Amino acid sequence: MLEKDALPPPIEVPEFPTDDFSNDESAAADAYSRGDYVEARTLATIAATNDNARAQYLLAAMLRHGLGGPVEHANAAHWYREAAKNGEMHGYLALAEMSFANAGGLIVGDGRGFLQQAARRGSIEAKLMLGQVFASGLGGPLNMEKAATWFRSAILDGSVSAKQYLGNLHFSQNKDEEALALYREAAREGDARSAYQAGIILADPQSELYDLVAAEPLLRQAALAGEAEAMTAWAIFAINQKPPRPAEAARWLRKAAQADDGEGQYLYAIALAKGEGVLEDREAAYEWAVRAVRHDPNNEERRALAVALGSAMPGPVRGRIEEVAEQPLLIFSSTGSP
Repeated sequence: MLEKDALPPPIEVPEFPTDDFSNDESAAADAYSRGDYVEARTLATIAATNDNARAQYLLAAMLRHGLGGPVEHANAAHWYREAAKNGEMHGYLALAEMSFANAGGLIVGDGRGFLQQAARRGSIEAKLMLGQVFASGLGGPLNMEKAATWFRSAILDGSVSAKQYLGNLHFSQNKDEEALALYREAAREGDARSAYQAGIILADPQSELYDLVAAEPLLRQAALAGEAEAMTAWAIFAINQKPPRPAEAARWLRKAAQADDGEGQYLYAIALAKGEGVLEDREAAYEWAVRAVRHDPNNEERRALAVALGSAMPGPVRGRIEEVAEQPLLIFSSTGSP
């Protein structure tokens, strides 16, 4: 029913927030929160020269992003280093982010070192990223054992996300049983993505772990939590039940389509074109088919559906719908019958 390759790749490119100063009570942070970046930069500079770690971090972030003055990457790296030296954990994370971006005189290979310094000081976020960079080869050689070690360390620190990441790592190594156990743990702790991934494994008829009864609540949990791919998966689940539940499937496909899931858009276009569980609406079907094709232009089934629907309507109508399909979903989408 569902393919294992529906799971996402296990690795994400590191990104660290560098502009969250909502908890700061300094004059510089107050000016920053008011959007007066020139004053904030001036005040942060004064405080930074007095070894104020948060001011150093704030100044570095403004230099990095060109707030209150020009972008100065090298100077930003300097102040992130000073902030880290004076105890600001996020300084190390920001330096790692700059390293992976080859910015401020830093190179990709520097990133792991900064993350390790943060991890040794207890940063769960750094441990998660270390697991990902060792598993992806970013900033150095691949090392799956080290990746797993860092994920396990983050799990011991209480990270639910680490269970998902380690599950992804196991899944990529065909250790489905270990992956499933971790996904289920994370799902019980409220992680919707893990619930979806556990459901996908259990709903795969080719898996030795195939168990539709166990998959059902996990897929539903993820769909109700707003996971777009899970909405599509739950719709497929509903349509394959005995008896099928086409109206319920159509409702979830509409939600998935509106959440910009390409497979959901394609399947919802089919439902609209055939009137399965929803009123037939060929124009709305064509819009969703066009949107689905944009997700995967090389998908022959999606292209064939769009061509078939578009060729059956007058040129002006087709052009109008294609123009609508170019626009952002939340503003311009015409989704047809609910």
